[in-house]
Amino acid sequence: MYDHYTQLKFERRGAILTITLDNPPLNAANPALHHELTHVFDDVANDDQCSVVVLTGAGRAFSAGGDFEGMLQATESNALRMTSVARAPHLLQSLLALDKPTIARVNGHAMGLGATLALLCDIVFAAEGARIADPHVNVGLAAGDGGALIWPHLIGFARARHHLLTGDPLTAVEAARIGLIHKAVPTEDLDAEVYAYAERLANGPTQAIRATKRAINMALCAQAAATADAHIGLELQTMSSADHKEAIIALMEKRPPKFSGR
Repeated sequence: MYDHYTQLKFERRGAILTITLDNPPLNAANPALHHELTHVFDDVANDDQCSVVVLTGAGRAFSAGGDFEGMLQATESNALRMTSVARAPHLLQSLLALDKPTIARVNGHAMGLGATLALLCDIVFAAEGARIADPHVNVGLAAGDGGALIWPHLIGFARARHHLLTGDPLTAVEAARIGLIHKAVPTEDLDAEVYAYAERLANGPTQAIRATKRAINMALCAQAAATADAHIGLELQTMSSADHKEAIIALMEKRPPKFSGR
């Protein structure tokens, strides 16, 4: 049922389904990967062989960096901008609404949408060397694809405001200390920790686990339903700004951006 995916890879370990973001070198959410992410959790919901999901990234990153070429093209095309965000709210809602427990295996840096994907999972294990950040503002964008929703729920508004308004990253160790993620572990222990936890859930009382997850996520699902379109609308508004275009060009030219406030 997953044969048509090209940016995501799938592996089964009994009832555990591992989904791997696979867009080298850093698994940036280009249009193709983003499109597949907006559909995959619907397919997982209908996968009777799966009771636990592990979400991870190929190579040295979970999902870090941006698709700068695509972002630059979108600054000049309203059609591209609209296409890029059309199903973004559904991505958040389908992941939150999935009643099967999800475990993020953060094998490397998780930035922007990558951080959002990890943090929307139920349990997050991260390699100690990984960094987590939502640096939308640093590229002239509103944090509209889920960051403004999930960060305050996990670490409170005071800390979330700081990290979302500055884009400052956290190490996995710091993230675990303040409750942004469940646990930071040495890289060599990551698989053992993740899959031992996944097996525990897979071998547990499935109906009770799923029902409890639904209960936990009810408030988040309701908030996502009420705000996701507005949040992505705010990000869409900033996609056509001069500051966003300047930030992308500066990154591609490897120089500091000169923001104008426009």
